[in-house]
Amino acid sequence: MDNEKIGPFIRQLRKERHLTQKELAAMLNITDKAVSKWELGASLPDVALLLPLAEALDISVTELLGGLRSPGSPPQALDTPPQDTAGDILSYTERASSQRREKLRLWLFAGASGTFLLSAAVCWACDTALNGTLSWSLIVDLSLLLAWVVLLPLLTARRHALPLALGALSAAILPYLYLLGRLLGDSRVFRFGLPIAPAAVLYLWAGWAVWRKLRCSRLSAAGIILLLTAGLNLFVNAVTGAITSGGRTLRGDSLFTLVLAAACFLADYVLRRQKA
Repeated sequence: MDNEKIGPFIRQLRKERHLTQKELAAMLNITDKAVSKWELGASLPDVALLLPLAEALDISVTELLGGLRSPGSPPQALDTPPQDTAGDILSYTERASSQRREKLRLWLFAGASGTFLLSAAVCWACDTALNGTLSWSLIVDLSLLLAWVVLLPLLTARRHALPLALGALSAAILPYLYLLGRLLGDSRVFRFGLPIAPAAVLYLWAGWAVWRKLRCSRLSAAGIILLLTAGLNLFVNAVTGAITSGGRTLRGDSLFTLVLAAACFLADYVLRRQKA
């Protein structure tokens, strides 16, 4: 059951009944462009149109979904679908929804890519007009490139989009910091980022794994993620203090995060006791 098979079948039946695309569209209260897309295999009819379309073409819903007329089967007046078509309709609905999601992802990807390219071009033009060369615009472009690399799997991947995006971030973050430091002419950018960026990426991976593992116990997952957040905060403070020869190893924001984690664990314990 696919649109490449259903489309030609609809066109064949329409021509057999000497109907134009406009006439068939008028019978269904839709545009002739929608009928044209069906026949070209570019889209599938909405599930709400299956019954009226089958009646207009004098076939059953089962034949319409199969893209083939059943020999010797009489046309059905289908005010309600028969039992044997329920599974076909469900499968058809899932396929149509999947196609709509795929098109939405492609449009979002094209829109995001176009926006990034336009932003980069505007920065190049402004930087060249003001300075006569490319300077600060390269920093913006580098950041846009990192954002595009991370967004790419989120907008295009059908499965495992989040771990793929985290993988892209893991691979790109250190090269990004190195190039950023070179463009800024400040080696401290990479010196600070070298220990902190991997820790931050590891934190994101751990948070994703915890939430995925404990999705049925969200309070416990939130408590563990808050503990990880406090640990990352302490690590960043320690690294910053070591590099700058100052800083404090324990800050108020870390303590507050620990209190929130304790509150999550306590609330989870109370809820579990009530259910027991």
